[in-house]
Amino acid sequence: MSAPEPRRGFSLWLLLALPLVVQFGFVALAASLASQFLEMPKDSTSFYNLPQATILFTAYIVFAGTIWFVARRVGPPREVLAVRRTPLGRAVGLSVIALVVGVGASALLDPIFHGSASQKIELGPFPGTPASVIAIVLSAVTIIGGAALTEELYFRGLLYGQLDRRWGAASAVVGSAGLFGLAHFEPNAFPSLFALGLVLGFLRLKTSSFWPGVGVHAANNVLAFTALLLALK
Repeated sequence: MSAPEPRRGFSLWLLLALPLVVQFGFVALAASLASQFLEMPKDSTSFYNLPQATILFTAYIVFAGTIWFVARRVGPPREVLAVRRTPLGRAVGLSVIALVVGVGASALLDPIFHGSASQKIELGPFPGTPASVIAIVLSAVTIIGGAALTEELYFRGLLYGQLDRRWGAASAVVGSAGLFGLAHFEPNAFPSLFALGLVLGFLRLKTSSFWPGVGVHAANNVLAFTALLLALK
């Protein structure tokens, strides 16, 4: 069976939007259904709620599958997503610099825009139940691993590559960073997310691979997740 013809023009951009639409749609539908039968936090995020943690974990699996589905219709998936090797020593050096710059930018911007506070993380005592232990482990895996891997596949792989082909490297770095910030739907957090997206885009430009970005993104999320846990009362 031959591969489908890759799409171009407006239909291509509609196809590229599909992973985000599917992920957000899945979360909305799953949360709505779960709230009918299970205890779910309203308008907030709780690391201790197992149904919510399960939905978010599953959503990133759905996101990854849809990204791969779209990539196969654009071209060779590994090439489209920049899943390629890059010289290790140079990648590590650039990644360390990128992490320092990204964390530094967040430290400067957060006191001004209060992006962390706008994310509506539900604070409270650790329940100590088996379900809450599983939930926090699942939340950590999702935020640190799932988000870093799939968001880099999408923003610095799929989207970056198509923006670069159409309008060049500068538009790919800036455009993927802007969409990365907007996709989190947190206006106060946008400046910090945009700055991180620029750093990750520059790393993608310099290494021609999405892998270094995954490492920096994951390390950034480890720091953010740890800070949030330490803030829980």
